[in-house]
Amino acid sequence: MPVRKVVTPSGRGIRGYEPSKKMGRMIAWESPVEKDAILLFEFSPGVVEFREQPEKIQYYVAGEQFTYFPDFEVVLTHGEIIHVEVKPASKLKKRALKNRLEQIAQHYAQKERPFRILTDEEIRAEPRLSNLKLLSYHQRESDPDGSKLSEWVEQFLILPAKTIAGATAVLGDVAKVYRLLAAGFLRCDLSKPISPDSIISFMRKGEENAALLF
Repeated sequence: MPVRKVVTPSGRGIRGYEPSKKMGRMIAWESPVEKDAILLFEFSPGVVEFREQPEKIQYYVAGEQFTYFPDFEVVLTHGEIIHVEVKPASKLKKRALKNRLEQIAQHYAQKERPFRILTDEEIRAEPRLSNLKLLSYHQRESDPDGSKLSEWVEQFLILPAKTIAGATAVLGDVAKVYRLLAAGFLRCDLSKPISPDSIISFMRKGEENAALLF
């Protein structure tokens, strides 16, 4: 859970919550760019878990103490923990913010802790973002015990397919294919628009995928 409250009645700007099946709860965000960043973490196979506002960081500049709350903490499959700051690229041109983030990055380097700045240009790269929004929409359909997904996987194993169109022919509904993609049973190149001709592959049980979308 976050160490400080992100969404408050008096909070300025656009804030809200995004559902995460990976984390099993709602994730708070305090800017539309953070909301989109959550999709990257949610659908990156190499991300085991993530959380918002994870820690209060205190650092010093010329003997003066400052406080910093990273936007996200991301835990990778091999155990590395990265703190992530999300910022519009345009804001990074402001000298005061640029200097502050450089000081924060220096603090993390001194502590030998990974730190990453993600910009809106990276987060909102198309067509990947549109693909993730499509998968997010289908991910939210209810299947508490995963029985439907398991049934569709069995069908796919009996009659494998190489494209979304082929998988749709096997399962009888393209929405089922999107559900399997969203759940990580199938994968495709998200850097290209998802279409009937998209090449897909099956993720076999126990197969490790440390791919990151950021």
